[in-house]
Amino acid sequence: MDQHSHFAQPASRASRAGYRRAVLASILILAFSISASHAANAQRNPGDILVGEDDDNYYYMDAAAYRGSAAQKFGVQFCRAKLATMADQTAIHELGFDLDAQRFEMFEDVAREQKTALEHKVFDALLDQGLESADALLSSAKSLNPWNVNNAVEMLRAKGFGNAAIIAALRKIALQKDKPAMLAAYREFVDVVKGAKEGWTTRSEIAKDPENSDLRMMVGALKVMQGNPELGLAVTTAEFGESLLYLAYVSGQVGDLEQASNDKLARLARLSQRLRVDVDDTRTSKKAWQKSTGYASARPVCGG
Repeated sequence: MDQHSHFAQPASRASRAGYRRAVLASILILAFSISASHAANAQRNPGDILVGEDDDNYYYMDAAAYRGSAAQKFGVQFCRAKLATMADQTAIHELGFDLDAQRFEMFEDVAREQKTALEHKVFDALLDQGLESADALLSSAKSLNPWNVNNAVEMLRAKGFGNAAIIAALRKIALQKDKPAMLAAYREFVDVVKGAKEGWTTRSEIAKDPENSDLRMMVGALKVMQGNPELGLAVTTAEFGESLLYLAYVSGQVGDLEQASNDKLARLARLSQRLRVDVDDTRTSKKAWQKSTGYASARPVCGG
């Protein structure tokens, strides 16, 4: 045997050994697949229908027993809620927000402190944007309507807003007779709000106000000042806050919320609230279906 052949021999043996291992692995995988297929097929008896699935298996039940049962009712509810959720996602996507469906299930397990912090971040951004918008308005040829400013004050008082300095600064804006004086008074108001906002951001103040009501009321007051009392009142509610919190969590697009127009913000809040209801319906109907069928890891099959 020459030197060339001597060094070629070990490589050839390694190649054959690798080939044998690959063949053996393929046989084992095929055998496992056939076994799994037989196991899945074994679940199905004559007269059975497909009712559920998970990532690995299909699940069957006797057709006569399933039809008209509580399990079938829960399955229908699940499918309807799932379709509604998909429609909600599409409508929100058309407004520029892409949702992470995996976060739907995760949201309910997020700690209350984390939810409060995220909601605070959302309304803090909305407040900054609102303050800037009003400043731009006053810096142009337009001015704030004193009637709207007074309405904002009355709304805050009716909601129990406790910052007297902010209310006094708002009243000063409404008392001004010309645009330069109003702009100067408004900028004083902005300084007062920013000072209060720094306090609202501290951990101790957030703990005292876990629903971020002061922030929500200030954002609402700005909307009223800008001539949108309907949205202003809506923004102050806990439901509106929860809706924007949910959207911020499942989309991660807090910055886009900040830039949304009043009309878009109102639509997003309504759609987000509907989405959360539909997601909750999907989850509860699936759990009820799982309990009724005994298929704890499966989900109902929709369509067909």
